[in-house]
Amino acid sequence: SGENERLLRLERKSARQRATRKKGDPGSNRERRTNDQIARLRATAKRRAVDWQHQSTTDLARRFSAIVVEDLNITAMTASACGTVQEPGVNVAQKRGLNRSIASEAWGRTVEFLTYKSADRGGLVAKVSPYGTSQECHRCHTTTAGSRETQSRFACKNLACGWTGNADTNAARNQLHRYNSAAGRAVTGRGDSGIPGPVKRQASCPTVSPAPALRAAA
Repeated sequence: SGENERLLRLERKSARQRATRKKGDPGSNRERRTNDQIARLRATAKRRAVDWQHQSTTDLARRFSAIVVEDLNITAMTASACGTVQEPGVNVAQKRGLNRSIASEAWGRTVEFLTYKSADRGGLVAKVSPYGTSQECHRCHTTTAGSRETQSRFACKNLACGWTGNADTNAARNQLHRYNSAAGRAVTGRGDSGIPGPVKRQASCPTVSPAPALRAAA
């Protein structure tokens, strides 16, 4: 977007201004003005992101009595790949970009919002193990090499199954299956025993919703 392009130009301008400044010298008025512009743009983007998170999590908490997310170790996922002088890291630039992307999504803040908003409405947020949810087929529950064909496409290579579809949808249904298995229930808001399909909030029994938007890009 135009806002992102402007932020990138300002960041490059700030880098040039720092490079021309002698070490130990204070920043010029122009450099401070550039940094102020960068700070305002970042603050605006953060306010917009938090507002979207509030609206989205409020909607989810209203519609579902239970929301399932992966128990991700976000701190470990965003650890630096720089390494040490003796053992320098590899693909440092790519990892730095991934870390920025994860930080901008603010998964932890989303889960925090979901947790207290669900609790206020008598619901819950359940965390399940993230291990293998991207590689396991939700229909046959087998893990076959090559099934995760791309970032967005999953095609089960189990000849007895062959399910194909969106990879995040498949992983989200695995989350839901793990929650149902651990909780001893496999009932959707419609009252049937099939996991796929929409689930609604109802008073008679807890209902469950997977949250694919909270998954890490695998």
